[in-house]
Amino acid sequence: MDSAESYKKGGGNSCAVNSCTNNRRKLQMWKKSMCELHNELHNDCPCLIPYKFHLMPSDELTKLEWIKAINRKTLPKHVYVCSEHFLDGAPSKRNPFPKLKLGYDSKVTPGRRKLARRETAVKKLKLSYENDSGDDNVSDSTGFEALDISVNNDNETYPEATCSFNVAYPETVTKSTQYDETDFLIHDDHPYAEKWSDMQTTSTQTKLLLTEEKGVQSKIEGGTMSANTNIVTDSDALLYTGVTKEVFFTLVELLRADNQFNFQLDIADQLLLVLMRLKLHLIFDDLGRRFGISKSLACKLFNSWMPVLAEQLKGLVVWLPRETIRACIPESFRENYPRTTVIIDCAETFIQRPTNLKSRSETYSNYKSHNTAKYLVGIAPHGHIMFISRAFGGRASDKFIVEKSGFCQYLLPGDEVMADRGFTIDALLFPLRVKLNIPAFTKCKPQLSNEDLTTTRRIARVRIHVERAIRRLKVFKILSSTVPVSSLKNFDDILLVCSALVNLRSDLIREPDEFAEI
Repeated sequence: MDSAESYKKGGGNSCAVNSCTNNRRKLQMWKKSMCELHNELHNDCPCLIPYKFHLMPSDELTKLEWIKAINRKTLPKHVYVCSEHFLDGAPSKRNPFPKLKLGYDSKVTPGRRKLARRETAVKKLKLSYENDSGDDNVSDSTGFEALDISVNNDNETYPEATCSFNVAYPETVTKSTQYDETDFLIHDDHPYAEKWSDMQTTSTQTKLLLTEEKGVQSKIEGGTMSANTNIVTDSDALLYTGVTKEVFFTLVELLRADNQFNFQLDIADQLLLVLMRLKLHLIFDDLGRRFGISKSLACKLFNSWMPVLAEQLKGLVVWLPRETIRACIPESFRENYPRTTVIIDCAETFIQRPTNLKSRSETYSNYKSHNTAKYLVGIAPHGHIMFISRAFGGRASDKFIVEKSGFCQYLLPGDEVMADRGFTIDALLFPLRVKLNIPAFTKCKPQLSNEDLTTTRRIARVRIHVERAIRRLKVFKILSSTVPVSSLKNFDDILLVCSALVNLRSDLIREPDEFAEI
């Protein structure tokens, strides 16, 4: 390869050819990277450099050929072209100008058009007022720069008026050129037409009250939510907390005796805030405004009370003795499944997609097509929630959750477990001498036999009660909405507290004689 001596070689910042991305920075990064072949830096290894930069020559004829080949409307001050665009890898006597990969076919995306500013209402009002008054001192131009209002009164010249919704003019201006402020503020129903003093409200003013631990508790004036004023009837309590009024204030007295915190709110208001978060899934900013506290304090209060509530209420979610289950079994079970001990099913709650790829794959549920938290729910035949597992990733199978949640340790020989078709846990229950009642499969069968069809219908008729119990759990909207990743650390406590609150409600299954009394 014969290189021409008249060409200068240099290292420009980037290649001037259209759509070429080679630049000096990429070249430096390549030199500092490790060579896989020689196991050393490219700067020290004998590998050939990917490309070099060549400066456009100063010879006029050759320079014109370069400009014609590059084919750009504008060129930088110093034009460099990389070696990838030359037939010989560099400018030579036979091929002195670039010919390869010149980007003629590359698509050029047009830039976004610049939008012109619309004329404001103030400008139109000014122009219309000026045209009606017929004042010759005001220019007829349509731009704001033409609104040069200059009036001589007592040999005084006033400067040009500024564009504002609250335009104020000197009182000494004559009536022919004086503008009343109400001319521009004709729409009183808009907030921008009000004075700033009228827009200020006490609800947006904060006041520091006390400092606790690391944070500052702030009281927002105007918070009207209170347990004593808002929990008046059972319907109010069920709306905000999910339990009746009597149960709510009983929990208040229970927690008042074991108060571990020094928050500024009353215990009843603190419990109401926590239960409103569970029942309505309100954001902490909304809760803070309702109770007149800051958002951070509402979040801290919720996260502090959840472990305490879980510890206090865990006695409501217990495995009942076999004698108690037999004594309370409903009439619908006594005919076909009198020895049923527990009915189980899995429920899922949507969670935000984790950023960690491993966690994202472990929590993705193919059944829900979303990232979920999955947990096992076990109820007694009369509807009492006896077992709630910790949360697993949505990818976990029903069999895996039954095996890892500790469910089997509560079963006794002779018990019967009723479940859905997906719980293939015979291998886990057989050593414990526990019977599994699940709907029949059509595997290797054209259709179900009459006996299997009858059995499946009988199981489905009574197994539906676990779905009703899960629906009661999902009444707490924190379990039926998308849970933020930041709340997953308390999710096991949330499951336990919601299950306990469901058990404090009325019976899930009522006997026919109870309906007759009503």
